[in-house]
Amino acid sequence: MMSDKPSGRMRSLTPLLPLLFAGLALGSTGCAQLAALETKLKQAQWGEVETNAAEPSRSDNAAQVRPLGSILADLQGGDYARGERALAGYLERHPEDAVARAVMRQLKADPEKVLGWMSHRYVVQPGDSYSALAARHLGDAGLFLILARYNGSTDPSDLRVGEVLRLPGDATQTAGSRTSGDEEDMPAKGQPAVRRLSAAPVPSRQTAAALALPDEPMAAYGPASAAETPPPERLQREAADLQSKGRTEAALARYEAALDLDPDLEPAARRAEALREQLVDDYHQRAILRYRNQDLAEAIALWDRVLGIDPQFEPAQSYRARARELQRRLEQL
Repeated sequence: MMSDKPSGRMRSLTPLLPLLFAGLALGSTGCAQLAALETKLKQAQWGEVETNAAEPSRSDNAAQVRPLGSILADLQGGDYARGERALAGYLERHPEDAVARAVMRQLKADPEKVLGWMSHRYVVQPGDSYSALAARHLGDAGLFLILARYNGSTDPSDLRVGEVLRLPGDATQTAGSRTSGDEEDMPAKGQPAVRRLSAAPVPSRQTAAALALPDEPMAAYGPASAAETPPPERLQREAADLQSKGRTEAALARYEAALDLDPDLEPAARRAEALREQLVDDYHQRAILRYRNQDLAEAIALWDRVLGIDPQFEPAQSYRARARELQRRLEQL
């Protein structure tokens, strides 16, 4: 007879929750305490109760994690709900994947906060797709999802000739934009702009780094040309100005853009490294405090930001995984 087990399990679990959160501390001692407390939590939760055979095991869940390319295909086809669920599972298994986090931000963030409120009119031509437009006008085909959402589209695969879109930025930045009212005379108006889409593109590492700054809009790309690329010295000056105003994340993004053009540029290289260390330490400490206050969602979000800056920062990987596991257990109570 197991009728009294759930209530006993809850009684044994409740006193451990404050201890579990309070036990987190930096260093090996904190790790050992946290591991011991999590063991007690598991024992208290499942001590005398056999695991339900119908419940999927962790290995079963791991086997169900789909590759990122397959998830992007769902999103490109407009199945946002299924794609988001699959992407969340992927990120639980691969929290350090900055590219996957960039896809999630495209799916969840306010498009105007990412791409900016200023936009201009564009008439869809035969052969256009959201990925092609993102490559031509934003610098990365992997931004097709945020561009589709910027236009209120629930299906990035459905783009029609003559349809009027918004493109971020000023019209003078967009080579070949058709902005007049002549779409009525356009051949094949109303027909699909492309017969068959190419595979959904993956965002570049540069885009992933830019999207890892949740409080900053992405810089306007405009058409890719050497004449329009800011010189590294100018980017360095902008970074220094942002740093003096306390906008640390934006300053780091500018320094990194300058270093992409000139890896040996000083003092950009030295300052960028210092800012990375500063941000990683700041966000990690703030995440620890959120964890101790039992605010798991905020703690995980801060560790996401740490990993967006330094994907190899092992303490954030470890603590984030523990926080996600604890969050999952608490949701099952």
